[in-house]
Amino acid sequence: MHPAASRWSFLMKVLFRFSVVYFLLYIIGIQFSSLWNPVVDWLAAHVLHLDSPVTIKPNGSGDTTYNYVQVFGILLLALLGTGIWSVLDHKRPHYDKLLYWLLVLVRYTLAAAMIRYGFAKIFKTQFPFTPPYGLLQPLGDSSPMGLVWKFMGYSTGYNYFTGIAEALAGVFLFFRRTATFGALLSLTVLANIVALNFFFDVPVKLYSTHLLLMAFVIAAPDLKRIYTFFFLRKPVQSLSIDPFYEKKWMKHTHFWVKLIFIAFLGYTTVVNGYLLQKRYGDQAPKHPLYGAYVVETFIRNGDTLAPLTTDTTRWKALAVNHEKFLTAQLMNDSLWHLQVKFDSTLHTFSWWAEKDTMKNTLQYVQQNKDYVVLTGRIEQDSVKMHLRKLDLQQFRLLSRGFHWVNEYPYNR
Repeated sequence: MHPAASRWSFLMKVLFRFSVVYFLLYIIGIQFSSLWNPVVDWLAAHVLHLDSPVTIKPNGSGDTTYNYVQVFGILLLALLGTGIWSVLDHKRPHYDKLLYWLLVLVRYTLAAAMIRYGFAKIFKTQFPFTPPYGLLQPLGDSSPMGLVWKFMGYSTGYNYFTGIAEALAGVFLFFRRTATFGALLSLTVLANIVALNFFFDVPVKLYSTHLLLMAFVIAAPDLKRIYTFFFLRKPVQSLSIDPFYEKKWMKHTHFWVKLIFIAFLGYTTVVNGYLLQKRYGDQAPKHPLYGAYVVETFIRNGDTLAPLTTDTTRWKALAVNHEKFLTAQLMNDSLWHLQVKFDSTLHTFSWWAEKDTMKNTLQYVQQNKDYVVLTGRIEQDSVKMHLRKLDLQQFRLLSRGFHWVNEYPYNR
């Protein structure tokens, strides 16, 4: 059965027009967000009357004020475009040809996102294992988002499971015969992702919700048939939404464009995933000092400080997470996240103090594989620290492992 077999209702045509305008604006908007800068600024000042200008542009957070104002602008333009389109084209009985191309646009956009996010989990670049500081950080000091990252990063197997599900959904979306199954699989996977983003305050709420809506749009032409088959247990006819080619060259062009797009997406996803895995993932090279250390002795200006939990300046532990990222844990368990610069020749690392008024530099001497001595200056003070390296495998989270048989629950 083809959707052209009957005329579309007024509501169907209005919803379709809105979907075309909205998703076209949204997909172009997320790819070329800088084009929205003047629109966002104008809406924020003259329509929403925000207290201050929108100065934070799109970054690692997808839920900035800019993003919300942008979506609001897209919604307004989509409503306006739908109204004008409905007035100018109210006599058209259906949009069968345009429906196919809308589904292609949404299918390919969603497929690309599902495959990229899927391979980010397969290569474990989205959720690498928590760095040493995460093992020292009290659970109550984790943010909800940080808790998700630690949870996901712990298990390579679960990353594979969720990543393969996402990537497979994306692959199925590329082909008309399997697009409905791909949409249903995407709905299942994305429902969980959206729930995590909302309930653990992960700032990808807007984007993941739009991906979920795209999956629903793709599945929408088949929803009635799915309901009839699974809930009413009645037979249904097949539905085919096919392209309309007026000339033979159009069909061949469509085939090659699709093939090139899939090949390019696959190549860039795999290559970029492999490179990022070597740079940021679990397989990234570790600094020689990588690990967690207990500060056994802390000497400041010649005085040895006792390990008092009320001391907010004495270091309790040090975590070397990355060649550019260290974390110092103070006696009161608060954490200093330091962006440092290592000098492998001088065996030093340095960072700027608050407000960039003074550079702090510590020299490290690795006495053996378990002991390190730090000497140098922190702000106005001279310091010397003796550090003992911790065996990370002694943490219960790492030592527990997997057990087929559990005579009693091991819940700590």
